[in-house]
Amino acid sequence: MKIKLVTDSTSDLTAEEIAKYDIEILPVSANIDGTQYDFIDNKEYIYKMREAKNFSTSQPAVGLFLDVFKKWTDLGYTVISIHISSAISGTYSTAYSAAQEFENVYVIDSKTASRGLKYFIDDCYNYVQEGKDPLEIVELLNNKQEKVLTYVTIDKLDNLVKGGRLKKSAGLIGGLLNIKILTKLYPEELTAIDKVRGKKKLVQSLIENIKKDTLGKKIRQISLADVLSDEYVKEIREAIAENFNYEIPNENIHTTTPAISTHTGEGAVGVLIELD
Repeated sequence: MKIKLVTDSTSDLTAEEIAKYDIEILPVSANIDGTQYDFIDNKEYIYKMREAKNFSTSQPAVGLFLDVFKKWTDLGYTVISIHISSAISGTYSTAYSAAQEFENVYVIDSKTASRGLKYFIDDCYNYVQEGKDPLEIVELLNNKQEKVLTYVTIDKLDNLVKGGRLKKSAGLIGGLLNIKILTKLYPEELTAIDKVRGKKKLVQSLIENIKKDTLGKKIRQISLADVLSDEYVKEIREAIAENFNYEIPNENIHTTTPAISTHTGEGAVGVLIELD
């Protein structure tokens, strides 16, 4: 059976990974001062965002999903389409709606973002190579949702609050946009779980929460997705190595997509943890 993998550009896949998986990427577009970019270099976008008066993102239109699903199913493929968490984007919902027009298209809500999506895509690719049935693959991927932890350290809160992506809960925000925030992506929402002042306290809070959430579990791998956040990346890598005896390899560190950096703001770091 032929299976085609599809995802969106928030997956932060490299060119080499896209070629390896032979995966189709649908763009979550960035809009800067009235100009739309379907695909733009991640760092270039952040530089543009610094000077922009207005910037936003937009998910792929349902018609694009319909066209892609039809293209591959007409060629005899079963499609497995894996997307950013429905808690922070409507992309999964749009893909799912389009998939209802086909008998052999399956859509996965990863419940994560950025390099967390890569964990799902990598497993899916390996399952296909092993010759697993599509329904079995879908079940395995859905069961994987609870094995991926997604945290985001926020240096400046402005973008998340303006974009409405962060739940104003537990008095963590209170209008103080100059504090540092640790957020966690739950299945239903992105939530602020701690507020601190200073980079070192933010990293310390991250480590404490990782310890709590991984207690009794084995870490398979960790990836970092940053928004030009070299100082944070260095401190987080060192803290994880010290506390978990895990060295994050360079190939697991990436500047994230415009669709994510627009909402997190510069200085943010996504910490994606895959559990065994």
